[in-house]
Amino acid sequence: MVSRFLFSRTLRSSSTRAWYRIAGVGGACLVLLGAWAFYVHAEARRQALADAERSAAVVVHAVARDEERLLDSAQQVLLGLARRPEILSANAAACPAVLASVTRAVPGYLDLVAVTPRGDVVCAARGGRRLPGTTDPADVRTAVESGGAVLGRPGVDRATRRPTMTVSVPAVDDAGAVRAVLLAALDLGVLLRPAMESPLPPGSSLTLVDAAGVVLGHHPEPERWVGEIVGEQLGAVIAEQGATLTAVSGLDGSAALLLSGPLFRDPKRSHEASVVVTLPRRPVFREAERFFSLQLAGLGLLALGGIVVSGLVLDRIVARPAEGMLRVIRSLNAGNTRARMRRSDEARASTVGRIARSLNALGQRMEEHQQAARHLEEQLRDARAMQLVSTLPPTPVIPAAPTEAPAAPVPTLETEATAHPGFREPPFENVPNPRFLWLSPSHADGLVRLTYALQQRRGCALLTGESGCGKTLLTRAVVQRLEPKRYDIALLSNPHGGRVDLLRQVLYELGVETAEPTRAELVHMLHDLIVRNFRRGRETLVIVDDAQEAEQTDWFEELSALLNIQTNERSLVTIMLVGTPDLVDKVRHVAHLDRRVSLRCALGPLNAEQTGRYIRHRLGVAGGDEALFAAEAVAIVHAATEGVPRAINDVCDGAMLLARLEGRSGIDEALMRRVLGDTPAAAHA
Repeated sequence: MVSRFLFSRTLRSSSTRAWYRIAGVGGACLVLLGAWAFYVHAEARRQALADAERSAAVVVHAVARDEERLLDSAQQVLLGLARRPEILSANAAACPAVLASVTRAVPGYLDLVAVTPRGDVVCAARGGRRLPGTTDPADVRTAVESGGAVLGRPGVDRATRRPTMTVSVPAVDDAGAVRAVLLAALDLGVLLRPAMESPLPPGSSLTLVDAAGVVLGHHPEPERWVGEIVGEQLGAVIAEQGATLTAVSGLDGSAALLLSGPLFRDPKRSHEASVVVTLPRRPVFREAERFFSLQLAGLGLLALGGIVVSGLVLDRIVARPAEGMLRVIRSLNAGNTRARMRRSDEARASTVGRIARSLNALGQRMEEHQQAARHLEEQLRDARAMQLVSTLPPTPVIPAAPTEAPAAPVPTLETEATAHPGFREPPFENVPNPRFLWLSPSHADGLVRLTYALQQRRGCALLTGESGCGKTLLTRAVVQRLEPKRYDIALLSNPHGGRVDLLRQVLYELGVETAEPTRAELVHMLHDLIVRNFRRGRETLVIVDDAQEAEQTDWFEELSALLNIQTNERSLVTIMLVGTPDLVDKVRHVAHLDRRVSLRCALGPLNAEQTGRYIRHRLGVAGGDEALFAAEAVAIVHAATEGVPRAINDVCDGAMLLARLEGRSGIDEALMRRVLGDTPAAAHA
């Protein structure tokens, strides 16, 4: 009883110490993991804030840039109108039609008005007899006195409740006298909606605020906020026009992040109006909070798993060895001297290991005593076994069966009819090899214009044509004419999916392979890559073959957004879309992309004469006889293929194969008719 008590106490003491060690190590690990989770959470929030700040700054700069372009365009339009005789003569009958035609043709004008040097209205595009609502008469006098364009202050037009500002340009005759002043009331609201196409979190808003804190324009819900005055706290933050996001209460009182910048790039006018981007806090940090929640859930699961594992470990290092000791003791008492503790228990450095080694030593001594009593009997049994083995006959050696001879190799049959004697290479393979490009008028025009569009960074170029007309071959020829050291080309040949898939494809073709699932991060990665190319003096081209295969509209919208990556002087990305005529309708449905298409080329089939020249050209490039096809055979080829180059290749290749099989040196009308009769599908390939 005493030994059993001491044994039980020893086990309990060892178990308690082991449990304390496990609990201590587990607690320390959980504390470290918790600290790491909070650090990662803070870092994720900081990164999310930086991403949102970068996106907001892009929008602010885009609005200011568009406003500068709008003012420059308006001045050019007014200078052109100022030379019209209807304006110089103050012809009240003909003047309205001239002004109205401009407002219909050019978006962004609330009204165009011609006034006398004294400020009396002569005519207006909208038919009114008053100056635009925000016009300052002093601007008219300043334009008359200075003889140059005068920019008014931004405000809200009372009639339309649209944000507006005026541009005044004098109309000067040949004698240098000011005959009239043209006023353009510009719609600043057009600056808001295109900028909201940029990647901002859901619920974001874009606002124009003047120096007095009056809301000039707001997207979305302009009818709710235009004319309202922002609070003092919000107005002070907007007036600072800081370059970082600031935590404020938005116009509706909700928690938001705000970034503002000047609407006008001129430092003298930067205080007159501000562009304000407001981001709701929750969407900005949603991904960081979700990631933190997942981390906390993971820590909870880890803690639960730690408890389970600790129980298993405790069972393994204490409970199981205790059961083993009791089993060995019972076996020894029953006379089983071979009972032993496991070697893993014996190798322990703890109390359990010492007890296991003692039990094993006791069992070893008991077994030695029993073995001494059976020693002679074992020697006799061994001697008899040796004698029995020596009297056994030798084992006969059975010769191995001869192996079968390896089967003779099956002879292969080489078909020589598929070769083209007299040619260096097959002349009619349907592969986009630029060496075989024959320039029909439409192909030559496309080659020159597309090369020019890519070299001069003309935004987006569009190449269309029916299947088999040589679009891919022409595209490869255009790429071949570009300098490899100057251009970094992303060639997409299988467009699919949506925005994220497009960004991954472009990055992969530009040499960056990533599994990043978020669109915002992919946009930043691509933007940084394009900017690095620009700084290294390399142009970034995106060429999409079979672009009509892209089914989702947002794929084209994301492609269009790449054209917004630009500096003040130029665009950093040039796009070339290649596809069937269906591509035209798909591009037309994405207005922003359709407006950026600067060049459109269409390839058509070849006529009869061009078909003959096309066949002779390919025969010559392949190193063969250009007169291989008779004129009658060429006519049949054109009639059967309707001048489609891919179909021409298929039919001509079949004719050459048949001629080779029959040992003919030329292809005439009869042989060509046999080819079309044997393979009717070739004519419609």
